[in-house]
Amino acid sequence: MPTKPIERLLFAQGGNCFFCRKQLPRAEASVEHLVALTHGGKDGDENCVACCKALNTLFGRMSLKEKLTIVLNQKGEFKCPSGQSQQPAAAKPSVPAPSPKVPRTRAEKFALVVADLQKRGNAKPGTVDKLLNTIKSHLLQLGEPGEEANGLLNELTAKSYVSVTDEKVNYALPPRGA
Repeated sequence: MPTKPIERLLFAQGGNCFFCRKQLPRAEASVEHLVALTHGGKDGDENCVACCKALNTLFGRMSLKEKLTIVLNQKGEFKCPSGQSQQPAAAKPSVPAPSPKVPRTRAEKFALVVADLQKRGNAKPGTVDKLLNTIKSHLLQLGEPGEEANGLLNELTAKSYVSVTDEKVNYALPPRGA
């Protein structure tokens, strides 16, 4: 007797929801197509996961990009909208503990921002607003306050690493490793 897709998926996932990793009773389980059938997705196990019915309803006919955006916007611990599966999962994904915050000097922050811009190659921000947002987000990723972005932009301009013309940014960064 062939097994039902939901049973195969639950078995393969250890009985946990694919997204929130919480224990998922069969009655609350639903099959979610990663790429919706309406977007050309297949109906095989390689395109399906078991998840909470609430998530399946939430995702509806979203594209894979929209689903990933929702998952990534959770920033770490996925918060399930169902609220029913509150048991913790047997195996939590390992997330490294944040290292203790080490205060960085302004020169260190400046060097890290320059290195980040160098790594971007041709994908550097083209306007002042985008550059400020890039600097702020890089500082926040480092665990630093984003308020220093304007000062770092002024320093980039003072050292002639960037020049601004009509809100457009031109770069003259030193070569990487220099």
